[in-house]
Amino acid sequence: MKKNTFAITATLITLSLALTGCSKPANIAGGDNSDTYNLLNSTVTSSATASETTSGAFNPLTGLYDLRESAQNARPTAVMVNNIAIAQTVQTGLQDADIVYETYAEGGITRLMAVYKDISVAEKIGTIRSARYSYVELASGHDAIYVHAGTDPSYCKPFMTKLKMDDFDLNGGAPANYGRRESNGLASEHTLYTSGAELAKGYKDLKRNTKVDSDHSGNWQSFNKVDSPTVPSEGSASKLSVFMSKSYVSGFNYDTQAGMYNKTQNGSAHKDYATGKQISFKNVLVLFAKVTPFADNYHVKTELTSGTGYYVSQGGYETVNWSKNGTYGSIKLTTSSGGTVDYNAGTSWVCFVDKNNKNQVSFS
Repeated sequence: MKKNTFAITATLITLSLALTGCSKPANIAGGDNSDTYNLLNSTVTSSATASETTSGAFNPLTGLYDLRESAQNARPTAVMVNNIAIAQTVQTGLQDADIVYETYAEGGITRLMAVYKDISVAEKIGTIRSARYSYVELASGHDAIYVHAGTDPSYCKPFMTKLKMDDFDLNGGAPANYGRRESNGLASEHTLYTSGAELAKGYKDLKRNTKVDSDHSGNWQSFNKVDSPTVPSEGSASKLSVFMSKSYVSGFNYDTQAGMYNKTQNGSAHKDYATGKQISFKNVLVLFAKVTPFADNYHVKTELTSGTGYYVSQGGYETVNWSKNGTYGSIKLTTSSGGTVDYNAGTSWVCFVDKNNKNQVSFS
């Protein structure tokens, strides 16, 4: 049986090389045996992925062909997700996101923002928390409808008012009809959920603009072809530990068979509350930025201007430079030499890390 499996695998590799002009595949870090295994495995996985993700329209946030035709010109939706320690076990919907951003809300506490090109794919999202300054900038960089529950009144609210932010506050007013409190064993503030269907209905009922503007209709990154992922060549990244603060450490363990990074929180599997499955992402960005406190010495702002970081995918990493051209600009990446980053098609988890913690980010 093993011989038959190997023969089938070899045939698939031969066909793959023929179709791609016999181009040389990128090396994967590891010894001779692991190189052979990973090469065989990644080739088969790539072929499967290509067939699974070419049945729809192109998604500019992932580079995959998995969108409904009607969602091609849709504005993304960016949803604030509670990440305080007590509520991490009741998070759901992150696996459905195209991009998840993680940065600081106050002190060392991080919050998450899940971005969906086609919000209808999310069966359940939560728990929903309040808006924060830096996430407003990140959502604006995608021309996204910004979904949250309440707002920091001192710094975030004035900023949103200044921008005339198209937000959707599930904590009050008409948008509150499109979220719901569900018992999950926690205090009421950690029980607010919504869904793609509810939000889509809310946008329609409340006559929100759901067509993305032309400045944000292009690709988020310069994606490789779906069936041609590359391995960042600076070093091995089978495991990645991102120290956000003493209480918040995001981990990523590479699954060679799936070609994805399984997410952990403080060393434990990061699982979806609704499905019980560990969440995973194709790409990880670790971007270093200056984090400064506001005048109250409680709320903080991640300076979204420019800096350095790491791009992690397919078991490898490389150093990158990042920039954001103003509030409405999206994140742009270049290699350390100024070239284009070969970004693999797939979902992304983006950590904006206090640059003072750079030495506490580790690969193995």
